[in-house]
Order: sequence, then C-alpha cells, then structure tokens
Amino acid sequence: MSMKKDEDNKMQLRWPIEDIVSFAKRYALTHGLLCLVPDNLDQATIVPFSLFPSPYSYTHFKFIWSIQTAYNRLYNRLSLDNEVLEKALASVIPIDDFIGQLWKIHRTVQRRQPIQLDIYRNDYMLDTKSDKMRQVEFNTISSAFAGLTGIVADIHKAILRYAIENCHVRELQVNEEKTQSNSSIDLILPNEALNKSAEAMVKAFDLYKNPDACILFLIVPKERNVCDQNALIDAIQKLRPNIRFHLRTFEQLTDELEYDEKTSNIYLKTSHDEIAIVYFRAGYIPDHYINEKCWLVREQIEQSCAIKCPTIRSQLAGFKIVQEYLTHEGVLEKFIEEKDLITKIRSTFAAMFTFDDDKTREKHFEILRQNTHSYVLKPNREGGGNNKYDDEILKLLQNEKENPLTNYIAMEKILPPVCTACLIKPNDQHVLHVECINEIGIYGTMVTNVDTNEEYINEVTGYLVRTKTTDTNEGGVATGYSVLDCLDVSGNTNILAKIFSQKL
Repeated sequence: MSMKKDEDNKMQLRWPIEDIVSFAKRYALTHGLLCLVPDNLDQATIVPFSLFPSPYSYTHFKFIWSIQTAYNRLYNRLSLDNEVLEKALASVIPIDDFIGQLWKIHRTVQRRQPIQLDIYRNDYMLDTKSDKMRQVEFNTISSAFAGLTGIVADIHKAILRYAIENCHVRELQVNEEKTQSNSSIDLILPNEALNKSAEAMVKAFDLYKNPDACILFLIVPKERNVCDQNALIDAIQKLRPNIRFHLRTFEQLTDELEYDEKTSNIYLKTSHDEIAIVYFRAGYIPDHYINEKCWLVREQIEQSCAIKCPTIRSQLAGFKIVQEYLTHEGVLEKFIEEKDLITKIRSTFAAMFTFDDDKTREKHFEILRQNTHSYVLKPNREGGGNNKYDDEILKLLQNEKENPLTNYIAMEKILPPVCTACLIKPNDQHVLHVECINEIGIYGTMVTNVDTNEEYINEVTGYLVRTKTTDTNEGGVATGYSVLDCLDVSGNTNILAKIFSQKL
C-alpha cells in the first residue's frame, strides 16, 4: 500500500523495503548488471550493488575530475622514462620475481609499435582529516567495470522513481551548476566510461592501419566478469560493426599465438587473423603466468607490432612503489610544467614511505610500531586481499627478517566520511542500513604516438563508485569486498538513508 503524500510534499517511501529490494534485483537482472556464478559458468547472477546512491561532495568530485587529463599525461610520460622507472623500481626488481620478469622483458625487447593506448582508472577516497581527496592507487592495467558502472545509475534512477513519493531525479553533467532542492536527488550523468573507452580503442585500431585485423581480449581462465567485458565489445561494434574480436587466456595463446619474425606481426593460428590490439584483462598478478610459455606469450606480444593496452612499461608505472616515488621532491616537475597542476596533483598524495633505504629503514619501522593503526602496508600486487592492517603489520615487523618489508609501501590511512547504505548481494545476502564508506574511481583514456609525442586522445571519461562496510579493509567488487554504487551530489546528506529506513 502506498503512503499518502504529506502536506509539505516531502520525499517519502511508497513501498516496504522488501518490495523495493525485489524490484531492484529484477531491474539489475534484466539490464545486465551481471557476472557468472563461480561454480557454474553457464549461470549468471547479479553483481553486488547499493540500493540507492551515496551522498557525496560535488566540489570534491569536480576537483578529481578536473585533474584527470593531467594525471593521464603524467603516467603516459612516466611510462616512457626509463631512468625514472628504473629508479622507482630499483629496490624491488632484484627481490620480486614478477616485477623482475616484467622489467626484463621491458629492457630486452625492442619497441616496434609507436601507438600507445591506455585506459586508466584513478581511485580516491575523501579524507576527513584534511578535507582533501587522497589517491588510493592509479590503475594502468585491466581497469574494470567501465561496462557496468553506467548501469548502476540507471538502476538508481528506476528505484528512486519507483520507491519514493515526490522525488525528482536531476541529471547533472560535471561542472554544471545546480540549485539546492530538498526534493531532488542529483546524479552525475551521463557516465561515459564505456563509450569513451570504446572510442579510444577504435581510434587506436584505425591508427594500426589494417581494417581487416582483429582485437584480442586477453582474459583469465573461467572469467566471470563477462558482461563488463562484452559491454565494451558491443560498444566498439556499434561504432565499427566489422571489427572482429577474439577472447583468449595466456594458456590458450601458448598454442594459438603466431609471431611472424619478418614483420613482427602476431596472428591467431586458428583463423590467421592479424591482431591489431591486445587488451589485457589478465596478466596483472603472477598466478596468471602458470608457466614459462605464458611469459613467452607476453614477450612476443610486447615485441610485436600490435598495440598493447597496456604496454609493459605502462604496467610497470602502475606499481605501488612507483606511486610512492612520485611523491618525492622534484619528480612531478620532471613531467609537468604547470605549477598549479603540480600543486593540485600533489594535494591528492597521502603520506607514504618505503623500507629500501638503509638510512631511514629503522626510523620508518619505529613510525609503524608507534602508529600501527594509522597506516596500511601495500605490496606491489593487484587483485585485492593483499594489504596489511593493524595487528598484521605488527606481525610483519616482528618477522621482518623472514618477510622483508622492502616489497611494501606504507601509506597513511585515509579516513573517509561514513554514510548509511543498503547493500544488495546475490543469494539474498543483503546487508541493509549499514554504515559504509565510498571509493571513487575516475576513468581516463589516452591514445598517443610515442615517437612524435602526438596526443590523439586525452580524456576524462567517467567514474566508478565502490561502497563497502566500515569494518571492511579491502575494496574489490570482484573479490566480494565492495558493491557498485552511484553518487547523489544534491547536498541532502543521508536523506535517502533516512527515507529508506522508514517503516510502513
């Protein structure tokens, strides 16, 4: 039964929360917010999402949006600077077999393709201590969920219109001025992360100059995130219906990849399709390279004329220890001339330090011992579940000789604002009306010619919101820690949480 509108036309809940959750799940299922079931890849289930958008500061969001193209250019230039990369990675190359292997390929393989395609995602949290956006990490490989993040905003629009009386959903473009309203929810739309990624890939494909070539998605075995990946394929084929796609794992390519020694082109043996672009949705952790043949595949791809997204040098630039190196005095100035941009980018850096310098190691150990709960230890690994917190840090310090900390960076903890959310998960494992925090990712794309320094594309394209409970340290959606979300930038703090907690 619907509630009657009150005299002040305030926003009110129409239906019991159980009915709204059922509506939200149906909408998600029928609009593609899906991934495959872990134990049955013939079945799909919903990707975890929030029932309503989280409140967020429009001012802070606009700030990180405004500096993304500068960040794109910074990491593009950084990836091309062997001297800086080597200085940043020098302490881990000898002790980290994974980074060492990537570095070996980077230094021994001749670059034959000047076109560089990058799809970045720059992740932040708002720090309440400083009231500034702080960078969590900069992703240079397999920047996921561009194909799904736009669906979440559509789900939220549908839920709000279904569930709330007197609710006006306003769609704001970034930097659009907005007027305050107590009866509006302001969503930042459109979220063009998917379409702009497709445009960048098509531009790179055109620059390869073989319209009969194909695009290869390099994926993990038993890939679950197929809807996200296929959304990008669909978006590209809307722009260029004749582009062919293949999806392969490293292990499959050990038998199927053909490298032409004369031309340095690569082909698939089964179809003899020439590969124009290799888009890596795998290859970011050691487990993806199950044997030396897989490393040989990576080497052949890197030395080929195919366009790589990313190149090994771009992947190397995305490691945590490079993120820490960028905070050193004078490093940003090597790549960015504008002092204002340097100041803005530097303002996003959290305090960080490493353990590779004999002169400062004991000092940094003592800082951790005295402030264990104020820092997080991050290894040079992607994929979630790798960071160390609180008592885990103390254990590492106690066993430092057995497990050296050289492969970690210490980052000051970011303390984001808390909001109340309802988290919708598969198999009715919902968590309703729980305290949560948000992590915001800003997508960027670049297509450049590294020989001529020409920038064909440098764009900020869209955003990703991941929300997790306050007692959860890690942040990956695919690993089950977070849910996909959207932002309400109306300034009506937690109004939706109050409405959705109404009893009917």
